[in-house]
Amino acid sequence: MSVRRETAAPLALVAAFLVLALMGQAAGDRIIAVPSNATTEAVGRASLSYLTGIRRYAGAILWNRIDPLLHGYYENVPLDEQRYMLSTIAAVEWLDPSFDQPYYVGSWILSRNGKVSAGLDMARRGTEQIPQSGTLHMSYAQMLFVLNHDLAGAVEQSKLALEPSMMWTDDVEKINGYAVIEQMLRQAGETVLADTVAAEIDRLDASIGNTAPTDVHDHNGDGTPDH
Repeated sequence: MSVRRETAAPLALVAAFLVLALMGQAAGDRIIAVPSNATTEAVGRASLSYLTGIRRYAGAILWNRIDPLLHGYYENVPLDEQRYMLSTIAAVEWLDPSFDQPYYVGSWILSRNGKVSAGLDMARRGTEQIPQSGTLHMSYAQMLFVLNHDLAGAVEQSKLALEPSMMWTDDVEKINGYAVIEQMLRQAGETVLADTVAAEIDRLDASIGNTAPTDVHDHNGDGTPDH
């Protein structure tokens, strides 16, 4: 009974935020659609900014409910058995298109349930929505490599993930991502670049003392660790 109450409260709050966001979005659209003076336009922009914040907050609440399940209770459940996560993942993606985890997790769940095309499309959409996410470029590269047998596309996405401008949650996530990229590059014959990536992994390992816990998954199902 207590579990139901703990789950219902955040979901009810999210539902309230959604109603407020949708009502406010419609009002904001009317403000912008009607010719107005500079003051009204400024109010419209401020309203839309505020509503964007509400949507992102609602998305964060939803994700914070399922993330512990993904990495805890359901950690050893194969992705093809986690279809129940898709509706929530889709909602979080809609609420906050700038958040990378729904694209990352959702694309693999879709692919492992036979919807490879939809999974690849979601992964590609993630790299377009959040082009600075190293994780999304790495994951898309791996999907192209494993599911589409597209070596050229995988190498291209891997190289994008290695760009200095890419953002990673922390060095541990970066190490895990780089490890995946290194293996793909070696299998694609990009030995020199793979050696460079391996050297960077060693440097990062040394910088953190190799004491931080890693978050490694085997999405490709071949026994090769990936992020």
